[in-house]
Amino acid sequence: MHYKVGDATIKEILEQVKAWENTLKDIKKDRESLQRYTRGLKDKELILIGCGTSYYLALSGASVYMKITKEKARGVPASDILVFPYSVFARDSKYLVIPISRSGTTTETVLAACYIKEKLGIETLALSCYENSELANLCDRKLIASGASEKSIVMTKSFTSMLLIIQLLAAIKAGNKEYEEQLLSLPEKGKRILKEYQSFTKDIAYDESLNKFIYLGQGPFYGLASESMLKIKEMSLSHSEAYHCLEFRHGPKSIVDNKTLVIIFLSDSGKDYETTLLKDIKDLGAKTLVICDRATKEIMDLGDYIVELDSGLPDYARLILYMPITQLLGYYRAIFKGLDPDNPKNLTQVVIL
Repeated sequence: MHYKVGDATIKEILEQVKAWENTLKDIKKDRESLQRYTRGLKDKELILIGCGTSYYLALSGASVYMKITKEKARGVPASDILVFPYSVFARDSKYLVIPISRSGTTTETVLAACYIKEKLGIETLALSCYENSELANLCDRKLIASGASEKSIVMTKSFTSMLLIIQLLAAIKAGNKEYEEQLLSLPEKGKRILKEYQSFTKDIAYDESLNKFIYLGQGPFYGLASESMLKIKEMSLSHSEAYHCLEFRHGPKSIVDNKTLVIIFLSDSGKDYETTLLKDIKDLGAKTLVICDRATKEIMDLGDYIVELDSGLPDYARLILYMPITQLLGYYRAIFKGLDPDNPKNLTQVVIL
């Protein structure tokens, strides 16, 4: 069969909604067991660890878990566990560690899980896409995004599916039925967003005047902004950066010019601050892509490009709906530059040291 550049990546971006459906079905089957399991997590701080995309997933996942369960959670690079473990773990505190790895074989994450379990005696819960991976077999328990394994090097549907698992875990832990129902509505909304905005996003990616991409997100959206920054960097070898929205004024804005596209993950919680920031960004001469649930007239006036998710869901429920847009932006930018997003320069699917 003739290979077409980027075949695997675009297929996985477009089919990720099916992976969400599979994730929801799998968790539903395991719901009673997870309810019993989460009852034993009282007063344990959740530490989510990973590398690269999985670390950014950990950042957003920790924010979700804290908001929904009202209990402590942090996202930490897996390498910090190996090099500076006591900057993470305090004496006489209780923890559950969730090591995250698509393949379940990422060296730093597997080594960190071994150290946590064998040296510190802390309970571990693996999050992966492979049932019988090294990490899944090492940990005390596992959560598997069984329909989210990928052929491509860059992580797309695996990121959103594993984040959805963390959201569901938080909902079950908190006994929050309303939040759980909101998560069940995501696949249908995702299908509509992909259909409505695929060609729109391609047009943005093909803008030859752009040479810099800056992603801004606050709270749970910072992990998404960072992951989106990584996607366009990996696939298209483009200059990309990510910041918390309101940190952007404190130095990073110095690099903005008329060849910059600033992508902002607009939140309900911070919309007033973020709208004011958009005004400042426009004054600097940048183009703006605003991804929001619904745009006000002011946002419409400030955004060069507007994506309205129109989900009707709160910030913490609609997170994964943002990601297909930024994944497509990275993919189409690579195609525009004559690159193969299935085979990014210097990268392999798994980092094994």
